Amino acid sequence: MTEPLTTNPNRLIEAYRSYAHAIAAEVLKKVPPSVDRDDVIGSAELGLVEAAQNFDPSRGVLFKTFAYYRIRGAIYDALRRTGWLKGEALLRFEAGANEYLKDYTEASPAAPAGPTAALGELQQLTSAVLTSFMLSLDAFKFEVADPKNVSVEDALLDQDTKRQLKNALAQLPENNRRLIELYYFQDATLEEIGRVLGLSKSWVCRMHAKSLDMLRALMTRADGRAAVR
Repeated sequence: MTEPLTTNPNRLIEAYRSYAHAIAAEVLKKVPPSVDRDDVIGSAELGLVEAAQNFDPSRGVLFKTFAYYRIRGAIYDALRRTGWLKGEALLRFEAGANEYLKDYTEASPAAPAGPTAALGELQQLTSAVLTSFMLSLDAFKFEVADPKNVSVEDALLDQDTKRQLKNALAQLPENNRRLIELYYFQDATLEEIGRVLGLSKSWVCRMHAKSLDMLRALMTRADGRAAVR
């Protein structure tokens, strides 16, 4: 889809309605058939409306990129409210990673100066997303593989990673730790967490992104190397 040369919310909504529906269809492939298709599509359209109303082209981000994470975020919020995200590690991870990347696009940092800076930025984004994945798996209590088929070395590495994550969580400032616990372990939405902490949803979104960065830094510092590869 070619980026329309407009910032008019109504025109953006009309131009990207099919895009929102395509994102909804992508999510619907990963949820049980009993999830109401119309509810997911409706949430996608609400996310598109929010994106269109808040889009600022001066940030240097394409509307398609700006809207993508907001549309997915609206869908995940709806799934959380109806209970479909509870206990689903993959969807929990996707929702958490989506919130991090949404915040990143809102910050719209300057383009990296050179390949070294670009690689560093990519490593930072990847690390944060992997931290979200670890939190999601840790919150979802299940065996990802038959213990008989897991080597002693892999089992020890898994235990070490969980220990590092637990220690890192304990070192976070109180509000950051509470946010992570509520979001990943108690299935609360960012809006609900905002009410608990007395903060706006946008502020909680930024705190979530910062918390993932802090966790990653703490885990890396624990042994002088990246805990997740």
